[in-house]
Amino acid sequence: MSRRAFSVLLAAALGIFTLSAVTIPGYAQSSTLTILHVNDTHSTLFPFGPHAQFGGIARMATLIKERRAAAGASVLAFHAGDVFVGTFEFNKYLGYPELKITEGLYDALGLGNHEFDLGFEPLAGILSGAMGNQGPVAVPILCANLDTTDLPLAALVQKRIKKKVGGLTVGITAVVNAEPQNYSSEVAARLSDPYQAAGVQAATLRGQGCQVVVCISHLGKTADVMGLSQVPGIDIVIGGHSHDALPQPIAAGGKVIVQAGEFGKFLGELKVEVAGGTAKLVSYALYPVNRDVQEDATLVPLLNALRDGIVNDPRFGPVYTKLVAWAERDLDRRWVEAEPERDTGLGNLVTDALRKGVHGYGFPADISLEANGYLAAKILAGKVVGNDIMRAVPYGYDQASGLGFKVHCVLIAGAQLLAGLEYSLTYVEYTDEISMQVSGLTFRYDSRNPPSSQLGQLSRLDPTSVFIQGQPVDPQGLYWVALNEQLYKSLVTLGLQPFNHIETGLFEYNLVKSFMQKLNQVDYEPEGRILDRKYKAAGDMR
Repeated sequence: MSRRAFSVLLAAALGIFTLSAVTIPGYAQSSTLTILHVNDTHSTLFPFGPHAQFGGIARMATLIKERRAAAGASVLAFHAGDVFVGTFEFNKYLGYPELKITEGLYDALGLGNHEFDLGFEPLAGILSGAMGNQGPVAVPILCANLDTTDLPLAALVQKRIKKKVGGLTVGITAVVNAEPQNYSSEVAARLSDPYQAAGVQAATLRGQGCQVVVCISHLGKTADVMGLSQVPGIDIVIGGHSHDALPQPIAAGGKVIVQAGEFGKFLGELKVEVAGGTAKLVSYALYPVNRDVQEDATLVPLLNALRDGIVNDPRFGPVYTKLVAWAERDLDRRWVEAEPERDTGLGNLVTDALRKGVHGYGFPADISLEANGYLAAKILAGKVVGNDIMRAVPYGYDQASGLGFKVHCVLIAGAQLLAGLEYSLTYVEYTDEISMQVSGLTFRYDSRNPPSSQLGQLSRLDPTSVFIQGQPVDPQGLYWVALNEQLYKSLVTLGLQPFNHIETGLFEYNLVKSFMQKLNQVDYEPEGRILDRKYKAAGDMR
């Protein structure tokens, strides 16, 4: 997340509070608007979890149709981005079938950062229908802070739309985060300040007679609350990116902010009363999308055909049914905020799999690193199949194999490692996206200290706590590091050019899968590889 997202006045933050689901008395000449919303579904077309407990787009379709019918005429449904990337469903079909399904579900879709993972031309090919056989995607695709000049996306992505629902004219715009680490350099160069773009579009929609303005945001909860809440003209923020399932809306800057979690586990339903140019909360609910919801029968034949196409692909096979291992507990990608451990069960599993996996193929690795932002879904306790692993490490795309990131081994100096670890702690109090998970390495830091303002200058990281294979790090020493190809590129972008570099050709997915197969019974949890001093007195730290 950029520093700009946190440069808003402290007074704005002090005005934030959580709203209860209450009923507001009726207003003269008022209209009720219902908004259904989801975000960060990440190509989760099929139910997942033990006994297919969670999610599934056919269940979501049923719930959306039921809630639309219950709400009456004044209802809109939105997706707040990251439809793409996360399962074998995406790696086989690149998102086209699910976008076609969304035509019958949503009134608009805001682009998320993962919609750009394949680049501009593939995205244009998907949206235009050139990569499919059912014509262009008809649901309006929105992004206000993307410069589409001279791009094939110019005719496919809009900055704003207006919708007439009941007696209301609703303006809708959307913004996506512009954090460069989330994009290729080509895409990052086309993204502008989301707050400025949202303000321009909100003012335009107000000028066009819209009584209420909705901003579909793929910025994350903190940026929505601290930044987007201060943009004039917006009434409602439909959020995404940070995967937060907010049980109640947040009120900030006179706006109502909502977000519905991840992977299609929930459908949010917001009701507001619009009168006198303002939108007041009436009620809010998060509806679980689970086994209690019947699948939409009209989608079942299509989904069965898509699933058959995946398992019959020789690159993939029975990735939904064949046992890989048993997880003794949930392997989470998130740490417990009030505890000092900043390593996670999933992070420890994946980094051990990388370090030990490359060793098994004869490559050197003293340590391994993985960014939290490259770990997606937690692995749930119970039977683990291939798609569970793909959901955990889904990022990157290799066309030939249909898999994700490949693994590299790089030789770096201890001083470079220290600088990289310090950089990874820059925004740790706001987001875990660039913080590290590690194997063969332990360290401590203090998030109460200000972040470093210069690469190589240490502020939060305690250099005396950094141990590699049980020995204190030598700033002048050289160490082999196993990491994914995108993390390697990030090192180079930061100016931390390795002394040597090996492309192993090994896929992260395959290394994790093989490692879990060998373990058979998988039991990983936080173990103190990384500790934040903020949460214990220094004398209590291991």
